[in-house]
Order: sequence, then C-alpha cells, then structure tokens
Amino acid sequence: MAVEVSEDVREQCTRLGAGVAYALKVLCGRLAEDPLLGTPGWEPSMYVVHVDGETFDDCPGLDVHYAYGLPGLDEGTVQVRRVDVLTSMPARTAEPECAGRKEGPLEDAVQVRQVTEAWRRIEAWLRRHAPTTHAALKPGASESEVAELEEALGARVPVSLRALWRLCAGSLDVRGAGLFPEHGWALMDLDAVARSYQGHIDSQRRQVQRFGEGEEEGMPLWQPSWFPFCSWSVTDLSHGRFVDGETGETGGWGETAVRTVEDKSLTMFLEETADRLEYPKLFPGYRPGLIDGMLVWGPPESPDERALWESWNG
Repeated sequence: MAVEVSEDVREQCTRLGAGVAYALKVLCGRLAEDPLLGTPGWEPSMYVVHVDGETFDDCPGLDVHYAYGLPGLDEGTVQVRRVDVLTSMPARTAEPECAGRKEGPLEDAVQVRQVTEAWRRIEAWLRRHAPTTHAALKPGASESEVAELEEALGARVPVSLRALWRLCAGSLDVRGAGLFPEHGWALMDLDAVARSYQGHIDSQRRQVQRFGEGEEEGMPLWQPSWFPFCSWSVTDLSHGRFVDGETGETGGWGETAVRTVEDKSLTMFLEETADRLEYPKLFPGYRPGLIDGMLVWGPPESPDERALWESWNG
C-alpha cells in the first residue's frame, strides 16, 4: 500500500519538531499495512486516526486525517491530508512582529479543535442540503499562504481564524456563495482579506490625520488586530465581520464606517451558525432555506426569490 503525504503536512510536522515528524513516519508505516486503521470521517473516503502524544518523545497528541478508497481515491493509495494538534506543542519560531494576544499552546489547540468541529458541521450540512453553496467553497489555505498574508499585513492571524482558513480559504465568486446569517455573508478569500484590511488601515490613517487620535462620536477606531473574515458578498466588501486578535471577539463594519464589537468569539459564531442550520426551529428571525441547491437565509425580500424559496425546518 502506497502512503502519500502532502507537502503542506510535511512542512507542518517539520516545524512542530522531530518528535512529530517521527510519529507521522511510524503512522505511515502502520497505514501501509492497515489503511482502515482510522475512524471514518464526515466525508466519503476520509478517515481520522488519533496519535497519543505520550507514545513519542517531544510529540503532542495528534489527529491525522487521511483519504483511502472509493469514491475519493483509487484503491492501493493512502493520502495523508491534514494533521490537527490536540495538546501542547513546541513553541513556534520566527513569528512575525504583530498585534494579537498570546495564547498558550493548550489554549491554541482547544481553539483549533472547536473551530474545526463547528466548521465540519456547517460543511456537512451544506454538502447534504445546499450542494451549490458547498461547491462554492474554496479548499483550505496552506501554512505558507497564511504566512504570506501575515507578512503582507505585518500582523499575526488569530489562532481561531488560522484554523478556519486552513479548512476553507474563502468562497468562489459565483451565485450561491452566501453562507453566514443573517443576510448570507460570504467567506472572504485571503486576497479579499488583505484588500479589506489594508483599506481599513489606510482609511484609519486618513481619519487620524484629519481628526487626530481618538474616537469620533463614539465610533471605535479600526485596530491592527482586527482581521476581516466575511463580507456582504465575495466582491462587495462594504459590509463585513472581523475577528479581534487581541480579545478573540467578533465585530462588524458597515458602509458608513460604523463599527461594532460583540461579545462573541469566532468559535461561538461558527457554532451558532451550525446550530441554526441543524436546528432552525430553536432560533427566531432569519432561518435557512433553499433555492436551487443554494443556502438562502430568509424569507427573502425579493418576491421572485420568495416564490422559489423553500424553508428548511430540520
């Protein structure tokens, strides 16, 4: 049995240390002998196997995700596609200077797992009920792509947002890409994140030059630790939401530059989205529905869309 490991995974394990790289090597040997070693995952042909960190020196607990068998992969090959760190890991080196709170390794691992679980629930619902919206999702970004974004912005991406982008790095600019309640916010790709972030920073600089330091009429100034992650649409960045890397809270901005900060983390935001998709009867206000395989939060205001919209009641 041939076992393939993606270059991103190899780079990740190398950064985490020799113990992780050795643990992966041992696991690949076991998978070559028994490709059904892991537990079936959400997606067809996907499996996950747990690596107990105490079994290897200098290795945290790991969940290793791999593909095997039809329909996703031809027989005779195993592909290791992702490694999730579950417990404390070696400190990173050569991190960029930036704004952003410093979490411990265990706290980071908890955030990664929570975001991953919430996103998998959202993705599974879309795959089953809104295939058009699911097809608009881009694959996850590599560690190097996220690192390039950090270098361009001069800021460290929050752990929770990094975990989301490693799973899905935005949506394609197609009909049906709207995803998040209540108005179908679209997940921004990394290029849009960079444009939006820099646009806010430039606008902030002009505002400070014009009015001086401080908050005008109680409106919060845009902070370097605020990272956009979803917007009105894939191309319309006039409205959107961000994650505050200092506090972990989410917030939003509007076309008139009004900004709000909420007592809700990215994990809470994703978990609530998943809950509203799976158990819509428990939530007031906008509810999920479908138009031609697209997720549409509604009822829609447009009479034409309302006539086509089918409410999802769970």
